[in-house]
Order: sequence, then C-alpha cells, then structure tokens
Amino acid sequence: MVCTSFLFSQMALAQKPPEIDLQDLAMPSEIKDLAKQAGAVYYSSTSRNKSLMPVHFWGEVQRPGLHYIPVDTKLIKGLSFAGGGGSLADLDEVVVNRVQSGKIKRSEFDLDDGGDIVSHEYTLHPGDTVFVPRDMFQENRAFYTSLISVAATIISTILIVKRIEKE
Repeated sequence: MVCTSFLFSQMALAQKPPEIDLQDLAMPSEIKDLAKQAGAVYYSSTSRNKSLMPVHFWGEVQRPGLHYIPVDTKLIKGLSFAGGGGSLADLDEVVVNRVQSGKIKRSEFDLDDGGDIVSHEYTLHPGDTVFVPRDMFQENRAFYTSLISVAATIISTILIVKRIEKE
C-alpha cells in the first residue's frame, strides 16, 4: 500500500505542469474596480484568491471577447463564464486553439448533448482561443425556401402563359 502511494506520488511529480507565463496572470485584487462592458475584457469574480488567466472566446457565445478566468478552468466551465453558446451556436463543432512550441494545436469537441467526459475534463490554458461556430441551418433554410418559392412562381407563370396561348 505504501509502495503504491509512493509510486503514484512520484508519477504525479514527474508530470510536467502546463507552461504559464506569469505576466499573463492577474490576481483578483489587481482588478478591483474595473468597468465591464460587452465585447471587451471580462474578469471572473466567482473565484476568490485564485490567479486568473486570459482566454479568448469567439463566435456564437453570449459574451465574446477576452475573459480572465481562474487557472485550471475546464472547457465547459469556461464556456459558462462566456455565457454559454448563443441561440445560433453549432455546439457539435467547438474548437480550442492553443499555441504550443510555435505551432497551433487544434482540439475539437462535440458539446451538442452537453459534451462527453473529455470535454468536461479538458483544461484551458492561458492564451487559448475557444471558437463556437454559427449553425448555418436557419440561414440556409431561409435561402433555399426563398429559392424554391421563386422557382415555383416562375414555373406557375410559364404554365399559365402556355394555357392562355392554347385558348
């Protein structure tokens, strides 16, 4: 038993923690009377005495922009800080982009039914960009419905003209 717990503690120490630039972090005391406005910068006031990290939320979220949220925030909770997906959000194609070693690592998540265990355990890092795309179904449906209406009008006009010409 002691050997097993020693082994697990050594494995935990061997894991490399995520690289965090201390310049990117803010303490709640540093942001006391900052005005908040839509589309600007948001600070989480729900977690006291925790360092905050910058994460960008873009696309179809209620409050897009730069959010300072607690370190070690999971993806689902982070989206909640941004107000969750908007009414036109396509939640089955949520993307998190992370810069690592000069390259962008892209992670995709299907949150349509609340997400799976991977999305609930995925930890956001400072500088991540979370993008929620727009569901184009409503816009596409309106376009094709109007296109079908125009085609039906043209066809019925042609049929009426041919009928009149016969008589």
